[in-house]
Amino acid sequence: MSERLGITVKKSKDFSRWFSQVVQKAELGDLRYNVKGFLVHRCWSVRIMKIMYNLLERELEKTGHEPVWFPAVIPESNFKKEREHVKGFLPGVFWITEGGKEGKRLEERLALRPTSETAMYGMYSIWIRSWRDLPFKRYQSCQVWRFEGKGTRPFIRGREFYWIEGHNAFATEEDAKKQVKEDMEITEKFMHEQCGIPFKFFKRPEHDKFPGAVHTYAADSIMPDGKAIQQPSTHLLGQNFAKPFNIIFVDKNEKEKYVWQTCYGPAMSRMLVSIISNGVWDCPGGSSP
Repeated sequence: MSERLGITVKKSKDFSRWFSQVVQKAELGDLRYNVKGFLVHRCWSVRIMKIMYNLLERELEKTGHEPVWFPAVIPESNFKKEREHVKGFLPGVFWITEGGKEGKRLEERLALRPTSETAMYGMYSIWIRSWRDLPFKRYQSCQVWRFEGKGTRPFIRGREFYWIEGHNAFATEEDAKKQVKEDMEITEKFMHEQCGIPFKFFKRPEHDKFPGAVHTYAADSIMPDGKAIQQPSTHLLGQNFAKPFNIIFVDKNEKEKYVWQTCYGPAMSRMLVSIISNGVWDCPGGSSP
């Protein structure tokens, strides 16, 4: 059976080789695309992730999130508005500098979004005017691009990956903290109850939090080789983006105030890895581990 399937190692013995063989033989992805760090997603990974998107989008919409689609490019001036954010993401940005037949130089560099805070929050400052607009809860299902300098692995670490972003604004810090808790509950319903992926949420230390966040809380799952893989993370942004992007609302007492914000980022590809790696199939031999 092992020769016919092409799986020559047990995941309990050599997870890295086992996973690479499963990706190839199950037609999940193909690494032979001629740009480093970019994976061709084949039919079965796409089918699975479409179902996953469906389930998670449903959970988000149950809690009042509305869908949006934002452009994939971010003007450099937007990107640099929040100091800690740009410091954290700048080393991994893909930049577009020219376009057109003659390769005309753009007046301003455009970043391929590594994440969408700086793309979305300029529009939030237009859309949010009054306390009646809050809470303001939006999400988008999209791709992001990051110039990963480390070794890339299919579905685990790539320079392009698929995820959902939730971006929310509230009248008070207390409401924003409640959203962080709600994000954790959504993760439990989707990841654990629906996908069967065990995980544990941890508050990230200062050096490992999301650039621009006050606090980051991230779910970790353990892989068969004992290594941790980060899963959905939720971030309390405080007013760190509201102030540079001027996201102001008029409260019930007709006073202008900055909103309080959160964001949430579950990556479909990484959760797919956990679904595959936590399965019982452990060839050769065709038996359970």
